[in-house]
Amino acid sequence: MPIMKTRLLLFLLLLGLSVTHVAAQTADFTDAIVAGMGMRLRLRDAPSLTSETLDVLDSGVKLMVVGRTTDSTWLQVRAPEGTVGWVAAAYLDVLVDLNSVAVTTNLDSLVHPIQLAENVAQNVRSIFELGQSLGNHPDVFVKVGDSITVASHNLQPIGSDLYTLADYQYLQTVIDHFAAGHIGDANPFTRVSLAAGVGWTTDAVLKPGFADPAHCQPGESPLVCEYRLARPAVALIMFGTNDVAHLDAGTYGYNLGRIVQYSLEQGVIPILSTIPVRVGYEEQSAAFNERVVRLSRRYTIPLWEYGAAMQALPEGGLSPDGVHPSIAAAGYKGAADFRAFNLQYGYVTRNLTTLQMLDAVLQAITP
Repeated sequence: MPIMKTRLLLFLLLLGLSVTHVAAQTADFTDAIVAGMGMRLRLRDAPSLTSETLDVLDSGVKLMVVGRTTDSTWLQVRAPEGTVGWVAAAYLDVLVDLNSVAVTTNLDSLVHPIQLAENVAQNVRSIFELGQSLGNHPDVFVKVGDSITVASHNLQPIGSDLYTLADYQYLQTVIDHFAAGHIGDANPFTRVSLAAGVGWTTDAVLKPGFADPAHCQPGESPLVCEYRLARPAVALIMFGTNDVAHLDAGTYGYNLGRIVQYSLEQGVIPILSTIPVRVGYEEQSAAFNERVVRLSRRYTIPLWEYGAAMQALPEGGLSPDGVHPSIAAAGYKGAADFRAFNLQYGYVTRNLTTLQMLDAVLQAITP
């Protein structure tokens, strides 16, 4: 397999796992600090001394830890400007308990199921049990987001049996589980969500004025309406691509927090996704992704590092518009083709990492 494809596979494997909430959490996420005086530490695209260098970090740089290898010799970190990569743990002053950080890659195997950090898994089980007591459907998820979520290339081919798992055969179980769920005459993959819209921000999904009057009750927000009609166990949540152009990070974080809080009240497991870096809004994208990670820690819920997975792709995984994920050469029919040659496209990566996150949650809630 060509080197680029090997690195891409390794990078895509397990980016979506949440780290645990840490007691000494600070606003700038000082989970680890580059050690030494005059130290310059390479930030790499995979946990290997032969992998590509993404950046060079000076001594004293503060890092957020988002994952680790099984033996904790390599840590997956988010740098201050938002780049996610791997560093050798021996050259860091680590300020968190690594036993409570999710394993986001296993060097013994390039392709394998992932697992949530144990405290996240425990919380997911509690949320699921609440949802079941409220009448939520165990085999239903919903999509909450903007045009990236609305696009037909997002998950819909999977629900129409247009997918090729290739080396990811273990994902058949999670596909079968959720494909069996129904919301009206659609399964969760093919359903057009009432809580997602073109051009939407976090503000829109919370306002009744954006709800579909054909399906929603007076005074219902799109989020409330979708949850009432679908009664989901899980919500896939990604906002930010439009928010970076219209809202400040504080307002974005507040709105996203309201979405998470309502989800928890309804017994819906929220899976929060980081966003791709929008061209022209690089600094804002990094700041907004920090808010996403902060919320995932505050509420001990799964973190889906889609933004980090995108950074490994050509052109950041974006189409020429610099906003939307790139589309596979085969278009709709290739959006869920997970063979190695096809993993360079943004929507293919989105579909793959979505299934990985749903699989991780399913593992947590299945006895």
